Amino acid sequence: MDKAARSILPCILMLVIIVTVPMTNMTTNHDSSFVTEDISNAAVKSQTTWSGVVELTESYTIDVSDELIIAPCTLVKLSSASRIFVEGRLSIEGDLACPVIVDQVNSGLHYGIQFNQSSFGRGSTVENLSIENSMYGVTIYGSNPSLNNVTINNPSRVGIDLFSGANPIIRDLTVDQSGRGFTYNDWRYGIGLSVGSSSSPIVERAVLTDMRTRGLNIWGDSGGIYRQITIDNITAEGASAISAGVWVEDSRPLITNVSVDKSDYGILIRHIDDGGYTRAVVRDCLVTNSMYRGIYVDKANHTNFTNYETADFTNTVVRGTGGPNAKTAGIGFAAIDINATGVWFENTLIEDSTTTGLRLYFVDSSTTFRNLTIVNSGDPGQGAHEAGLAIRSSFFAPNFDGLEITGSPGPGISATSGGAMQGSNWFLHNNSQDGLYIDSSTVIVDGLHLTDNGQSGAHVYDSRYVTLTNLTAIGNGNLGLTDVEQAGLLFERSNDIETNSGDVTCNYCAVSNSAGIGVMVKDSVDLWLNHLTVEDNTPSYDPISIDNSGLTVGQQGGQVNMHDIVVNTERVGTDSGPALRINRAAANIDLISLQGNHTGIIWNGDNNGNFPSSLSRAQLSGTTCLLLTEHDIMTGIDNVVTPECTGSITLQDSNVNWSGLTDLTGATIINLDSFSKLHLHQPNQIALSDAVIAPSGEIDVAWDISVWVQNNNSNGIPDAPVQLSFDQFEPNAQQNTNQDGLVTFTDFIGQRWTNMGSSSVSTVTVGCSYDGQSNSSSVQLDGNKIVYCLLPLDNQPPFLYWDSPEDSSVFPSSFEVEFNASRSWDLDDDELTWEWTSSIDGIIGNQASFAVNQGPASQALSDGVHVITAKLCDDRNNCVQQARTIELSNLDPVVFVDFTPGLNTFNELIMPRTGTLDVNLSGTYDPEGDPLNCWISTSYGLTFPEQTGSQLSCQELIQYSFPMIASPGNPIPPSDSFSLSINVDDGVNPTVTLTYDTILFNEIPSPIFEVIRADNYSQNAVTLDGSQTVDPEGDILEIEFYSSLDGVLQWSNEPSGNVWQGYLSRGVHMIEMRVTDDVPENVGTYRTSSILISVLNSAPIADIKSPTINDEYDSSEMVILSANGSGDYDSVCSSFSNIGFWHCSIDEPAQGSEFLQVSWTSDLDGRLSSTNQEGLYHASRLSSGLHTLTLEIDDGINPPVIDTTTVEVSKSAPVLSLATPNPSSTYLSSEYIFWNAMESVDYDGDDFTMSLFSNLHSEAILDDVDPSQTHISQLQAGEHVISIILTDSDGMQRTETINLAVDPSSPNAVIVNPAEGQSFLGGEAIILEEESTDADFDIVYRQWEVTDKSSGIITHTSTSSMEQLSLQPGEYLVQLTVRDSLQNTMIVTRNIRVENTDPVLDDQSLVVTPGELTAGVLVNIEVSVKLSDPDGTTQDVRATIIHDLQVWNFVLQDLDGDDVWEGSIEINPEKPGRPSLKIIATDGVGETATVSQVSKTIVVNEVEQASTNVSLIIGSGAVILLLVLSSLILVKIRRNRFEDELIESWDALSNPNTTKDFSELEVESPNETKGVVNDLWSQLEQEEGLD
Repeated sequence: MDKAARSILPCILMLVIIVTVPMTNMTTNHDSSFVTEDISNAAVKSQTTWSGVVELTESYTIDVSDELIIAPCTLVKLSSASRIFVEGRLSIEGDLACPVIVDQVNSGLHYGIQFNQSSFGRGSTVENLSIENSMYGVTIYGSNPSLNNVTINNPSRVGIDLFSGANPIIRDLTVDQSGRGFTYNDWRYGIGLSVGSSSSPIVERAVLTDMRTRGLNIWGDSGGIYRQITIDNITAEGASAISAGVWVEDSRPLITNVSVDKSDYGILIRHIDDGGYTRAVVRDCLVTNSMYRGIYVDKANHTNFTNYETADFTNTVVRGTGGPNAKTAGIGFAAIDINATGVWFENTLIEDSTTTGLRLYFVDSSTTFRNLTIVNSGDPGQGAHEAGLAIRSSFFAPNFDGLEITGSPGPGISATSGGAMQGSNWFLHNNSQDGLYIDSSTVIVDGLHLTDNGQSGAHVYDSRYVTLTNLTAIGNGNLGLTDVEQAGLLFERSNDIETNSGDVTCNYCAVSNSAGIGVMVKDSVDLWLNHLTVEDNTPSYDPISIDNSGLTVGQQGGQVNMHDIVVNTERVGTDSGPALRINRAAANIDLISLQGNHTGIIWNGDNNGNFPSSLSRAQLSGTTCLLLTEHDIMTGIDNVVTPECTGSITLQDSNVNWSGLTDLTGATIINLDSFSKLHLHQPNQIALSDAVIAPSGEIDVAWDISVWVQNNNSNGIPDAPVQLSFDQFEPNAQQNTNQDGLVTFTDFIGQRWTNMGSSSVSTVTVGCSYDGQSNSSSVQLDGNKIVYCLLPLDNQPPFLYWDSPEDSSVFPSSFEVEFNASRSWDLDDDELTWEWTSSIDGIIGNQASFAVNQGPASQALSDGVHVITAKLCDDRNNCVQQARTIELSNLDPVVFVDFTPGLNTFNELIMPRTGTLDVNLSGTYDPEGDPLNCWISTSYGLTFPEQTGSQLSCQELIQYSFPMIASPGNPIPPSDSFSLSINVDDGVNPTVTLTYDTILFNEIPSPIFEVIRADNYSQNAVTLDGSQTVDPEGDILEIEFYSSLDGVLQWSNEPSGNVWQGYLSRGVHMIEMRVTDDVPENVGTYRTSSILISVLNSAPIADIKSPTINDEYDSSEMVILSANGSGDYDSVCSSFSNIGFWHCSIDEPAQGSEFLQVSWTSDLDGRLSSTNQEGLYHASRLSSGLHTLTLEIDDGINPPVIDTTTVEVSKSAPVLSLATPNPSSTYLSSEYIFWNAMESVDYDGDDFTMSLFSNLHSEAILDDVDPSQTHISQLQAGEHVISIILTDSDGMQRTETINLAVDPSSPNAVIVNPAEGQSFLGGEAIILEEESTDADFDIVYRQWEVTDKSSGIITHTSTSSMEQLSLQPGEYLVQLTVRDSLQNTMIVTRNIRVENTDPVLDDQSLVVTPGELTAGVLVNIEVSVKLSDPDGTTQDVRATIIHDLQVWNFVLQDLDGDDVWEGSIEINPEKPGRPSLKIIATDGVGETATVSQVSKTIVVNEVEQASTNVSLIIGSGAVILLLVLSSLILVKIRRNRFEDELIESWDALSNPNTTKDFSELEVESPNETKGVVNDLWSQLEQEEGLD
């Protein structure tokens, strides 16, 4: 590690320490006022005010008794996931110009503000608040704050979230961009206002825009009132839940003046919990540009559609669903989608929806729409969704009263697959397809108006139970391409099997101006068209067309029924055709009029099932008039051929039976083919002679024959047989006359017409007979005939007709019986006589009608079984008689009994043990009126009333109470179960007894109580007096008094428990007295009496107890502001100060403890405090002067109450507030003492100074200094008495004294040099320097020790304050020990390092003596060179001389320490040349050693004789020169490498061992010399790493 690294390391460590120091519990307040007022001795009960910038590093809680006030313009910064919890009261006092802002600190979402349940009723208000960068804006649990003008921008989850019965008042709320840019795994994010868990807020004016999931989310049995709500752009963007502007789930809100724009779902109301109740009431609603659905009412459980009211909408507009202004156009489901029951819509407009306007599924008759208009809505080409209204699977029809649908690309209404509907006054017009399309559904509507629809006005397909009444269809079918699309009304497969139910009916229907057929019927039966008018349809189409040719399978088939049909058409020329065309259908037509120009009626009656047809009261007209084909059976009456019939009555393969056919022209041709028969009963003006009859065709003319059978007196003979015989066509016939002697034979053929003309007229022989007489006569049957058949009878007995009494009748004794045979008569008009006889009483009457047992003067009829004979005779003694049996007997009394208490369903009498039994016999009577005796009896021997004496009677009401104590004649029941009998006796018949099982039960006492109170306020004591409540059986009472607001007031089984005294919370109470007794069978069963009472809010009481005018204070004293006895009985006592006594409620009021605003003010100092009820006991200083103090208490309901007092306050000297030093602490003489009196104050506002004196110091410690600054000083050891004198500008002084203990201090050992971890180069001077101190100036010992850390040996000691030394390379511990006279010792240490230095040979200092040598001459060479090694660790310096093959090695030494290394050697060079001298200095050993080397060439001169081997010498010299150059290069490379290694590591340098002894080499030739040199060079390269 180099020096720079060592110096920066402590800085890095210090930074880490600073960053990692915990910063919890820190509230940072920048440029702000953060004021806390202690309200009482309890520090947690306070009022806190925030202003400026307030930063919270963790959540902040407003305790239940505290208030936080946030001033205007305050910026509150919350750290990530932190909240402001409100347990007490929060007052945010922003204004429009400068709101309060709650934002994040730096990053990470905060959780906003949370009101907990304990804050309920504590008067929290929020004014002009803006919340930014939060997960939740405002969360409320069971509380009721007032929120006004709150803006919440981009909360990730919920803007305002309500739980646990919260009921705040919210006005002017804005939530913007909730959930935008955030994604969570759950769905509950991106919500503006969420109301849940039984919450009921009042919300007035809210703007909820750009949410991801919900604008207004109401759930969990919640309610509330929501007015003027504006919601915009609620769309999912990948959220995991349905996004809706308004979501209501299992709740009952009232929402008015709401607008929702550009949401996935505008308003969604869903019922999930069948154990709950859903009813959303929405008034004045505008939903626009929804992507999927504008309004959706849904039930989650689609298997249980019960009748409950889910939604109630009034004045609703839904516009642009799925339209171009929606988030994504063209993907909507419905503007309004109902998939639940119990929905109510009134005054609803749906327009411009690109999907169906209204869709209903699984609704029922509890669903109602009134005044619904759907305009320009539907999805072209999407089946039912083309319709303005689509309904299916709704088998119990919803109601639509006042419905208009126009402009749909499909039908106006599509009712399919069980989509039942009912209603009135429907206007379906200008839709592109059918006005009304019904498929497999039931529709009942009265007042259906179908106009200008592109296809049929109404199309009924495969449906049953369809009733259309008062229908008008005008101008429909103009966009149709086929006949079925152009019809005014179309019935297609509207029942294909005839049944007794499920008819399709059109009543009072008018169809006109159709583009095609007016009324078209295809393959439909059980169809009823009543009072139908068809006119002015397109002339080329039939006004009415019925075609059942498609009904060909199995039992398919039936009849079409038409009554009172009017057709007016003009079909002439190429448009000529019938007014009514029927093909292969059976029909019953009654009363039809065909007007205008047409060809009449064309009817093919061939149908599957061969159902008959009928045509009655038809006004036949037209150029064809009537063409009937293939009718197996056709009947009819009273048809008329009008003068407008210019054609004929034509039958082809038909069998027709008509009665009363009239031809007003008398000339209409009847035309029959060979397979037709026409039966005409009583025809009128029919031109039979002109009839065209094919062979085998027949026309029969039939008439009626009436026969009167009379005697000589022209009286009709009843029950006389009459016989008819015919000479042709008809068989004989016989009937008896009625009581008037008349019989009529109808519809007998009198003549037959064929192609051969007419037959003869039939002769009818009429015969009659009676009593052996007969008569007959013959008539020609050429018309209706009346025949009188006279029978000259002998005088006949009368005819006896006996009406009453009926045979086997039974009557009570002496009952009035009426005998009536007055309808009897005589055929001969003889005078009649009567005789009525009884088998018991003889003759009882002689009139046709009489009564018996009417009174003493009337005929009496005895008791018994009578055979009554009625005998009727004429004056010729012709008699008839009849006998009947009747009975008169004395009947048992008829008993009618009613009990109070009444009988149960098992006819048992169950009543209280001590209750009173009422037996009501008021309906009991005796049929004969005999006197009755009535009593009750029991199985254990009771008889009541007693049956003694002669005065017996039957009371209408018998009352009896079962006794608790027996008395004579009145025993107590031996058990609680017995039988009780009702006895009624008439003195004639056996006693009538009715017996009932009777059970007596222990009666629960009836609670009786009264409310006693002096007044109706919460502060008035209430007495609930139930002392009149008693137990009937005398059992011990268990009484509970209960309040609907305050809960159980008292429970007691003591005698005194029937009275409760106490106080009730404000509000309306249902007070109940619940009573039972201690009988085991009554456990858990109570009887309750209740009284509704109102307890009014009590006004506060203000009463100042202190200060008083007699109290004396100065401006520095705390004045106790006490209002003991004040308070408000609507506030719980626990919310008041625990000092004193208060006017308050011991228990928490049911509506929550009332939050009092308590304010103390002075006419001189202004407001002294403003807080809650704890401020009734308050301490405050007052300025000097005469004060008028005012206490004001405001409960927010009643007018504020006040009290005043006067107090005199004098001026005061300054008041010391000494933060430091702390007298309880002990200081050292070495410490600096901080004199902090910055909080000292002069309450008169005067300037003042501070002076300090000590009893141990002769001079002032501080003299007239500014106390607003902190001052420092040191004190000598000892016990100081410090006097602190504060002097103000008025000269007023206050002296305070404190005691300070100052102990002698230990010495402070301080090493100035060396620094910790300091590194030195070897040989560098090391300075040991210290500046130790002792505040007591008594250092007596100083010791330096330097220890070699590798060996633990102390290498140096010293007692000097400063010393210089040099150390060998290594690591050392430097220790300084300092001791004072008290033997207090302090030791400090430093760790240092001495680095190893490399040896450096100075080549400039190299000296070789002698400088030149002579070959062959022995010489002593001396070598010296200067070696620099600062650490002095180099001990090995060697020299080598190489001369050809000669090598000399020797050692250099520094004996005198002057860094000059010297050595010598004797050499004898054998030949001249330039030997090389190489000196190597080695520091260390092995691989860690470092070296330095220098070299020098020595000159060896040859001897004076000439050399003989010049070439050898030259060659050897060259080799040596090469070797020297190579060595120089190698040395340079090694030095560079050493320098690099020194930079890279602190380790000792290492060099290869270059010392090798070549002195033993012997070379015999130049080549050998060259080889030796090469070997040396190669070896050097390897050692240097150059190979």
